[in-house]
Amino acid sequence: MESTKASQGNCQPDEIEKLSKKVVKEIKSVFLPFDKNVTNPYQRQLSEHLASFNVQVEKCGSGEFFLKKALFEWKPDVVHIHWLHPFCTKASLIESVKDSFVFICELAILRVLNVKIIWTVHNLKNHNNKYLKLDRFCTKIVAKLCHAIIAHCEKAKEDIISTFNISNHDKVFAIPHGNYISCYENAISREQARKTLDIADSKTVLLFLGLIRPYKGVVALASTFNQLTLNQPANKNAELVIAGKVWRDSLEQGDLIRQQAAKNEQIQFIPEFVPDKKIQLYMNASDVVVFPYQDILTSGAVLLAMSFGKACIAPRLGCIEEILDDRGAFLYDASYTAVMQHAIKSSIQTREQLSTMGVHNYTVAQQYDWGSVAELTYQVYQSIPNPKHSRWR
Repeated sequence: MESTKASQGNCQPDEIEKLSKKVVKEIKSVFLPFDKNVTNPYQRQLSEHLASFNVQVEKCGSGEFFLKKALFEWKPDVVHIHWLHPFCTKASLIESVKDSFVFICELAILRVLNVKIIWTVHNLKNHNNKYLKLDRFCTKIVAKLCHAIIAHCEKAKEDIISTFNISNHDKVFAIPHGNYISCYENAISREQARKTLDIADSKTVLLFLGLIRPYKGVVALASTFNQLTLNQPANKNAELVIAGKVWRDSLEQGDLIRQQAAKNEQIQFIPEFVPDKKIQLYMNASDVVVFPYQDILTSGAVLLAMSFGKACIAPRLGCIEEILDDRGAFLYDASYTAVMQHAIKSSIQTREQLSTMGVHNYTVAQQYDWGSVAELTYQVYQSIPNPKHSRWR
């Protein structure tokens, strides 16, 4: 990952003049899917920075059939897949089988027509764990069809090669996830944020922020926090803030968290969607951000916390251990609940160190600037040999 380091860590499009001058031919890339309503700026930042390399990104909506547009409208050089589940995981098994078949056929036709197929693997399976046999079959076929696969770290690269039985290891590339420095407003002070949330300055605030789904382990977090703080005077200065919408298929998660919060006035549960403008409110009110994930490959949320200069509590899973270290995080083995409890306890008892840990994480996050990420992505596009006769020209 050392080659990805850069001196700037912001999310504003950069002028990469030397490389731009070398680019002669425009590359057209279709992002599958590109949901304009999703607040996560990952795809927006990547597409904007790819423009510096003369890459034009077309945006395919979530779950739509794309072959007709590709043939007659977009005429792409590259189809860049980001998430498979909108195309392969539907409400019913029959619908999922049908759409998976159509999706795979569309990719196969585009490959025959000399379109480069690239897949950035953000997760090894769908987060809802629906129709896992079909999911595994679909992902393995797509992995075979791809000319190149992008992972966000070396550990993820190894997992992808193993999970999808990829024989050609050279077609799998490790490109880090970009940071979120300056992607969100960050003007509110710690004092203002705490006043808004009615949190005393003396409190050590632990934060979980984001969509609440079973694999994220939020119920276990609330339960563990209760074990540490109920009837334990030494931990009375701690407060846990859980802010995020409960996923529509996981409503029971919200009920279980409410039950835990009802037992303890040190838990503040705010079960609502957090708009972009409010992210700074929760981040700046907190001392440490908690990621109680039970299953994860890549986490942009960790980069978000680091981009706000926050200490973290997280399991040693997927890419997390490659971007977080002991200087900025309390890392634990996800196999044992007791060690998450120990990590939380350590953060409460070392409050005076949390600010320094956050500064370290911000410095690390600066390395993952979008200009470098776009450059490496462009190099992957270029690494695939161009067909002798282009279908579109």
